Amino acid sequence: MWSENRLMIEKFIQDEIEYFEPMNERAKRATEDLKASWRNETVSARSERISLETYDACNGIVKYGPFQGLSLNRQTWWGKSDLGAQCLGLYEKEILNEIGRQEKGKYQTFIDIGAADGYYAVGMLLAGIVDEVISFEISDAGRVAISENWDNNGKPGAITVYGEANHASLAVIPSHVFDDALVLIDIEGYEFDLLTKEVIKQLQFSEVIIEIHNWIDDFENRYAQLLRDLSEHFNIEKLEPVDRNTSYLPELRAYTDDNRLLLISERRPCLMRFLKLTPIKA
Repeated sequence: MWSENRLMIEKFIQDEIEYFEPMNERAKRATEDLKASWRNETVSARSERISLETYDACNGIVKYGPFQGLSLNRQTWWGKSDLGAQCLGLYEKEILNEIGRQEKGKYQTFIDIGAADGYYAVGMLLAGIVDEVISFEISDAGRVAISENWDNNGKPGAITVYGEANHASLAVIPSHVFDDALVLIDIEGYEFDLLTKEVIKQLQFSEVIIEIHNWIDDFENRYAQLLRDLSEHFNIEKLEPVDRNTSYLPELRAYTDDNRLLLISERRPCLMRFLKLTPIKA
């Protein structure tokens, strides 16, 4: 019995040494000069530093979630402060969880309106969730970034990149494409300008996820009217907020408590609302 207990405690000690190894290594690297520079950082600078440190630790590859294996470009257009959370599958987890629930083959096409750097557009193709992506990004730099990210990931599937989304540009898409499409709309408040009754009718046979931004003028009235218009063609449900648990991630074991929380912060002004729209069956 004594021998067995001795073996158990030695194994326990070894496990604990391994557990604390990354913390101790990080502490050794933290020189007084580095500590002084960190104390003078702005929150924005610190957020970007922690994000890029995490990105580098993951070698720029998404390690968890439905986009596992996706290679991300360190020189982003939209923002470096999201890269770390994206690599860990924590960014916009409400949407990622919804995507992860879907069986491959349910959708033929993903229509990404407000595609930024192509995180969702290229991720959906690389994961094999869809065969085709049609993305809309108003920024010239964003459209270049989408193409570069697609190239860097081996050009999976088929992708088309357009500029601004509106009634005319959406009309270029053959109507049958909308029959088995998932549409994501994230355009920083311009959803209220885009989603006219005509555009809603164009999308009426697709499943749609919208991020609602409440910082526009006359928000309450415009949001109420948008919900009324959408309800003519869709069942509307809320995607409930999702906690970002980081305790299981070995990549963050050596981070301070505040740095772990800063990494998962999406720097939003409030708790955002995501809506899922499902077509009303005739």
